[in-house]
Amino acid sequence: MPDLLVTAMVQRSYGVVDALIDAVDTYNMHAAAPLLRLQLDTLFRAHYIASCADLDALVGRLLGGEEFRRIKDLEGRPLTDARLQELAAAHHAWAVPVYRETSGWVHFSVNHMRATTQVGSDRDFFMGVPLRPEVLAESLWLEVYGASIRATEELFDYVRGWASRKGLPPGETRVLDW
Repeated sequence: MPDLLVTAMVQRSYGVVDALIDAVDTYNMHAAAPLLRLQLDTLFRAHYIASCADLDALVGRLLGGEEFRRIKDLEGRPLTDARLQELAAAHHAWAVPVYRETSGWVHFSVNHMRATTQVGSDRDFFMGVPLRPEVLAESLWLEVYGASIRATEELFDYVRGWASRKGLPPGETRVLDW
């Protein structure tokens, strides 16, 4: 059963990365940032899956239609996005602030307002649809690509860890070696 979960995470990651590349290539930050957030969301879930005490039970609950946020961890706390971030923060500290920043592109925020208006070097005021490529700094696009690559690499560390442990007898550790 855990293979279903791992395969679903890999498929989700593949789709996200494919779409993120298209979004960046077309200067669509309104799509790229939320896609990066989705990749980080998958990374945080992979961390929990790699370290949970009873993976078979977790997978059974998920396959039964229960959402992560309705499932509780060993401390009795719901596995909300915030809790999953908290649990993963020690191993993926860089990802938590990136997740928060990209969340601003999911929940209509000041990020959208900043991208909507620009002041030119001659103090001219610009607004336009769609977002023009020169509006957002090149460094922001490089940060999106860099964070996407890192999140994907770290996610696949979990996948490789899972693959290397397949076939272990029940009760053997499934926690990744750090």
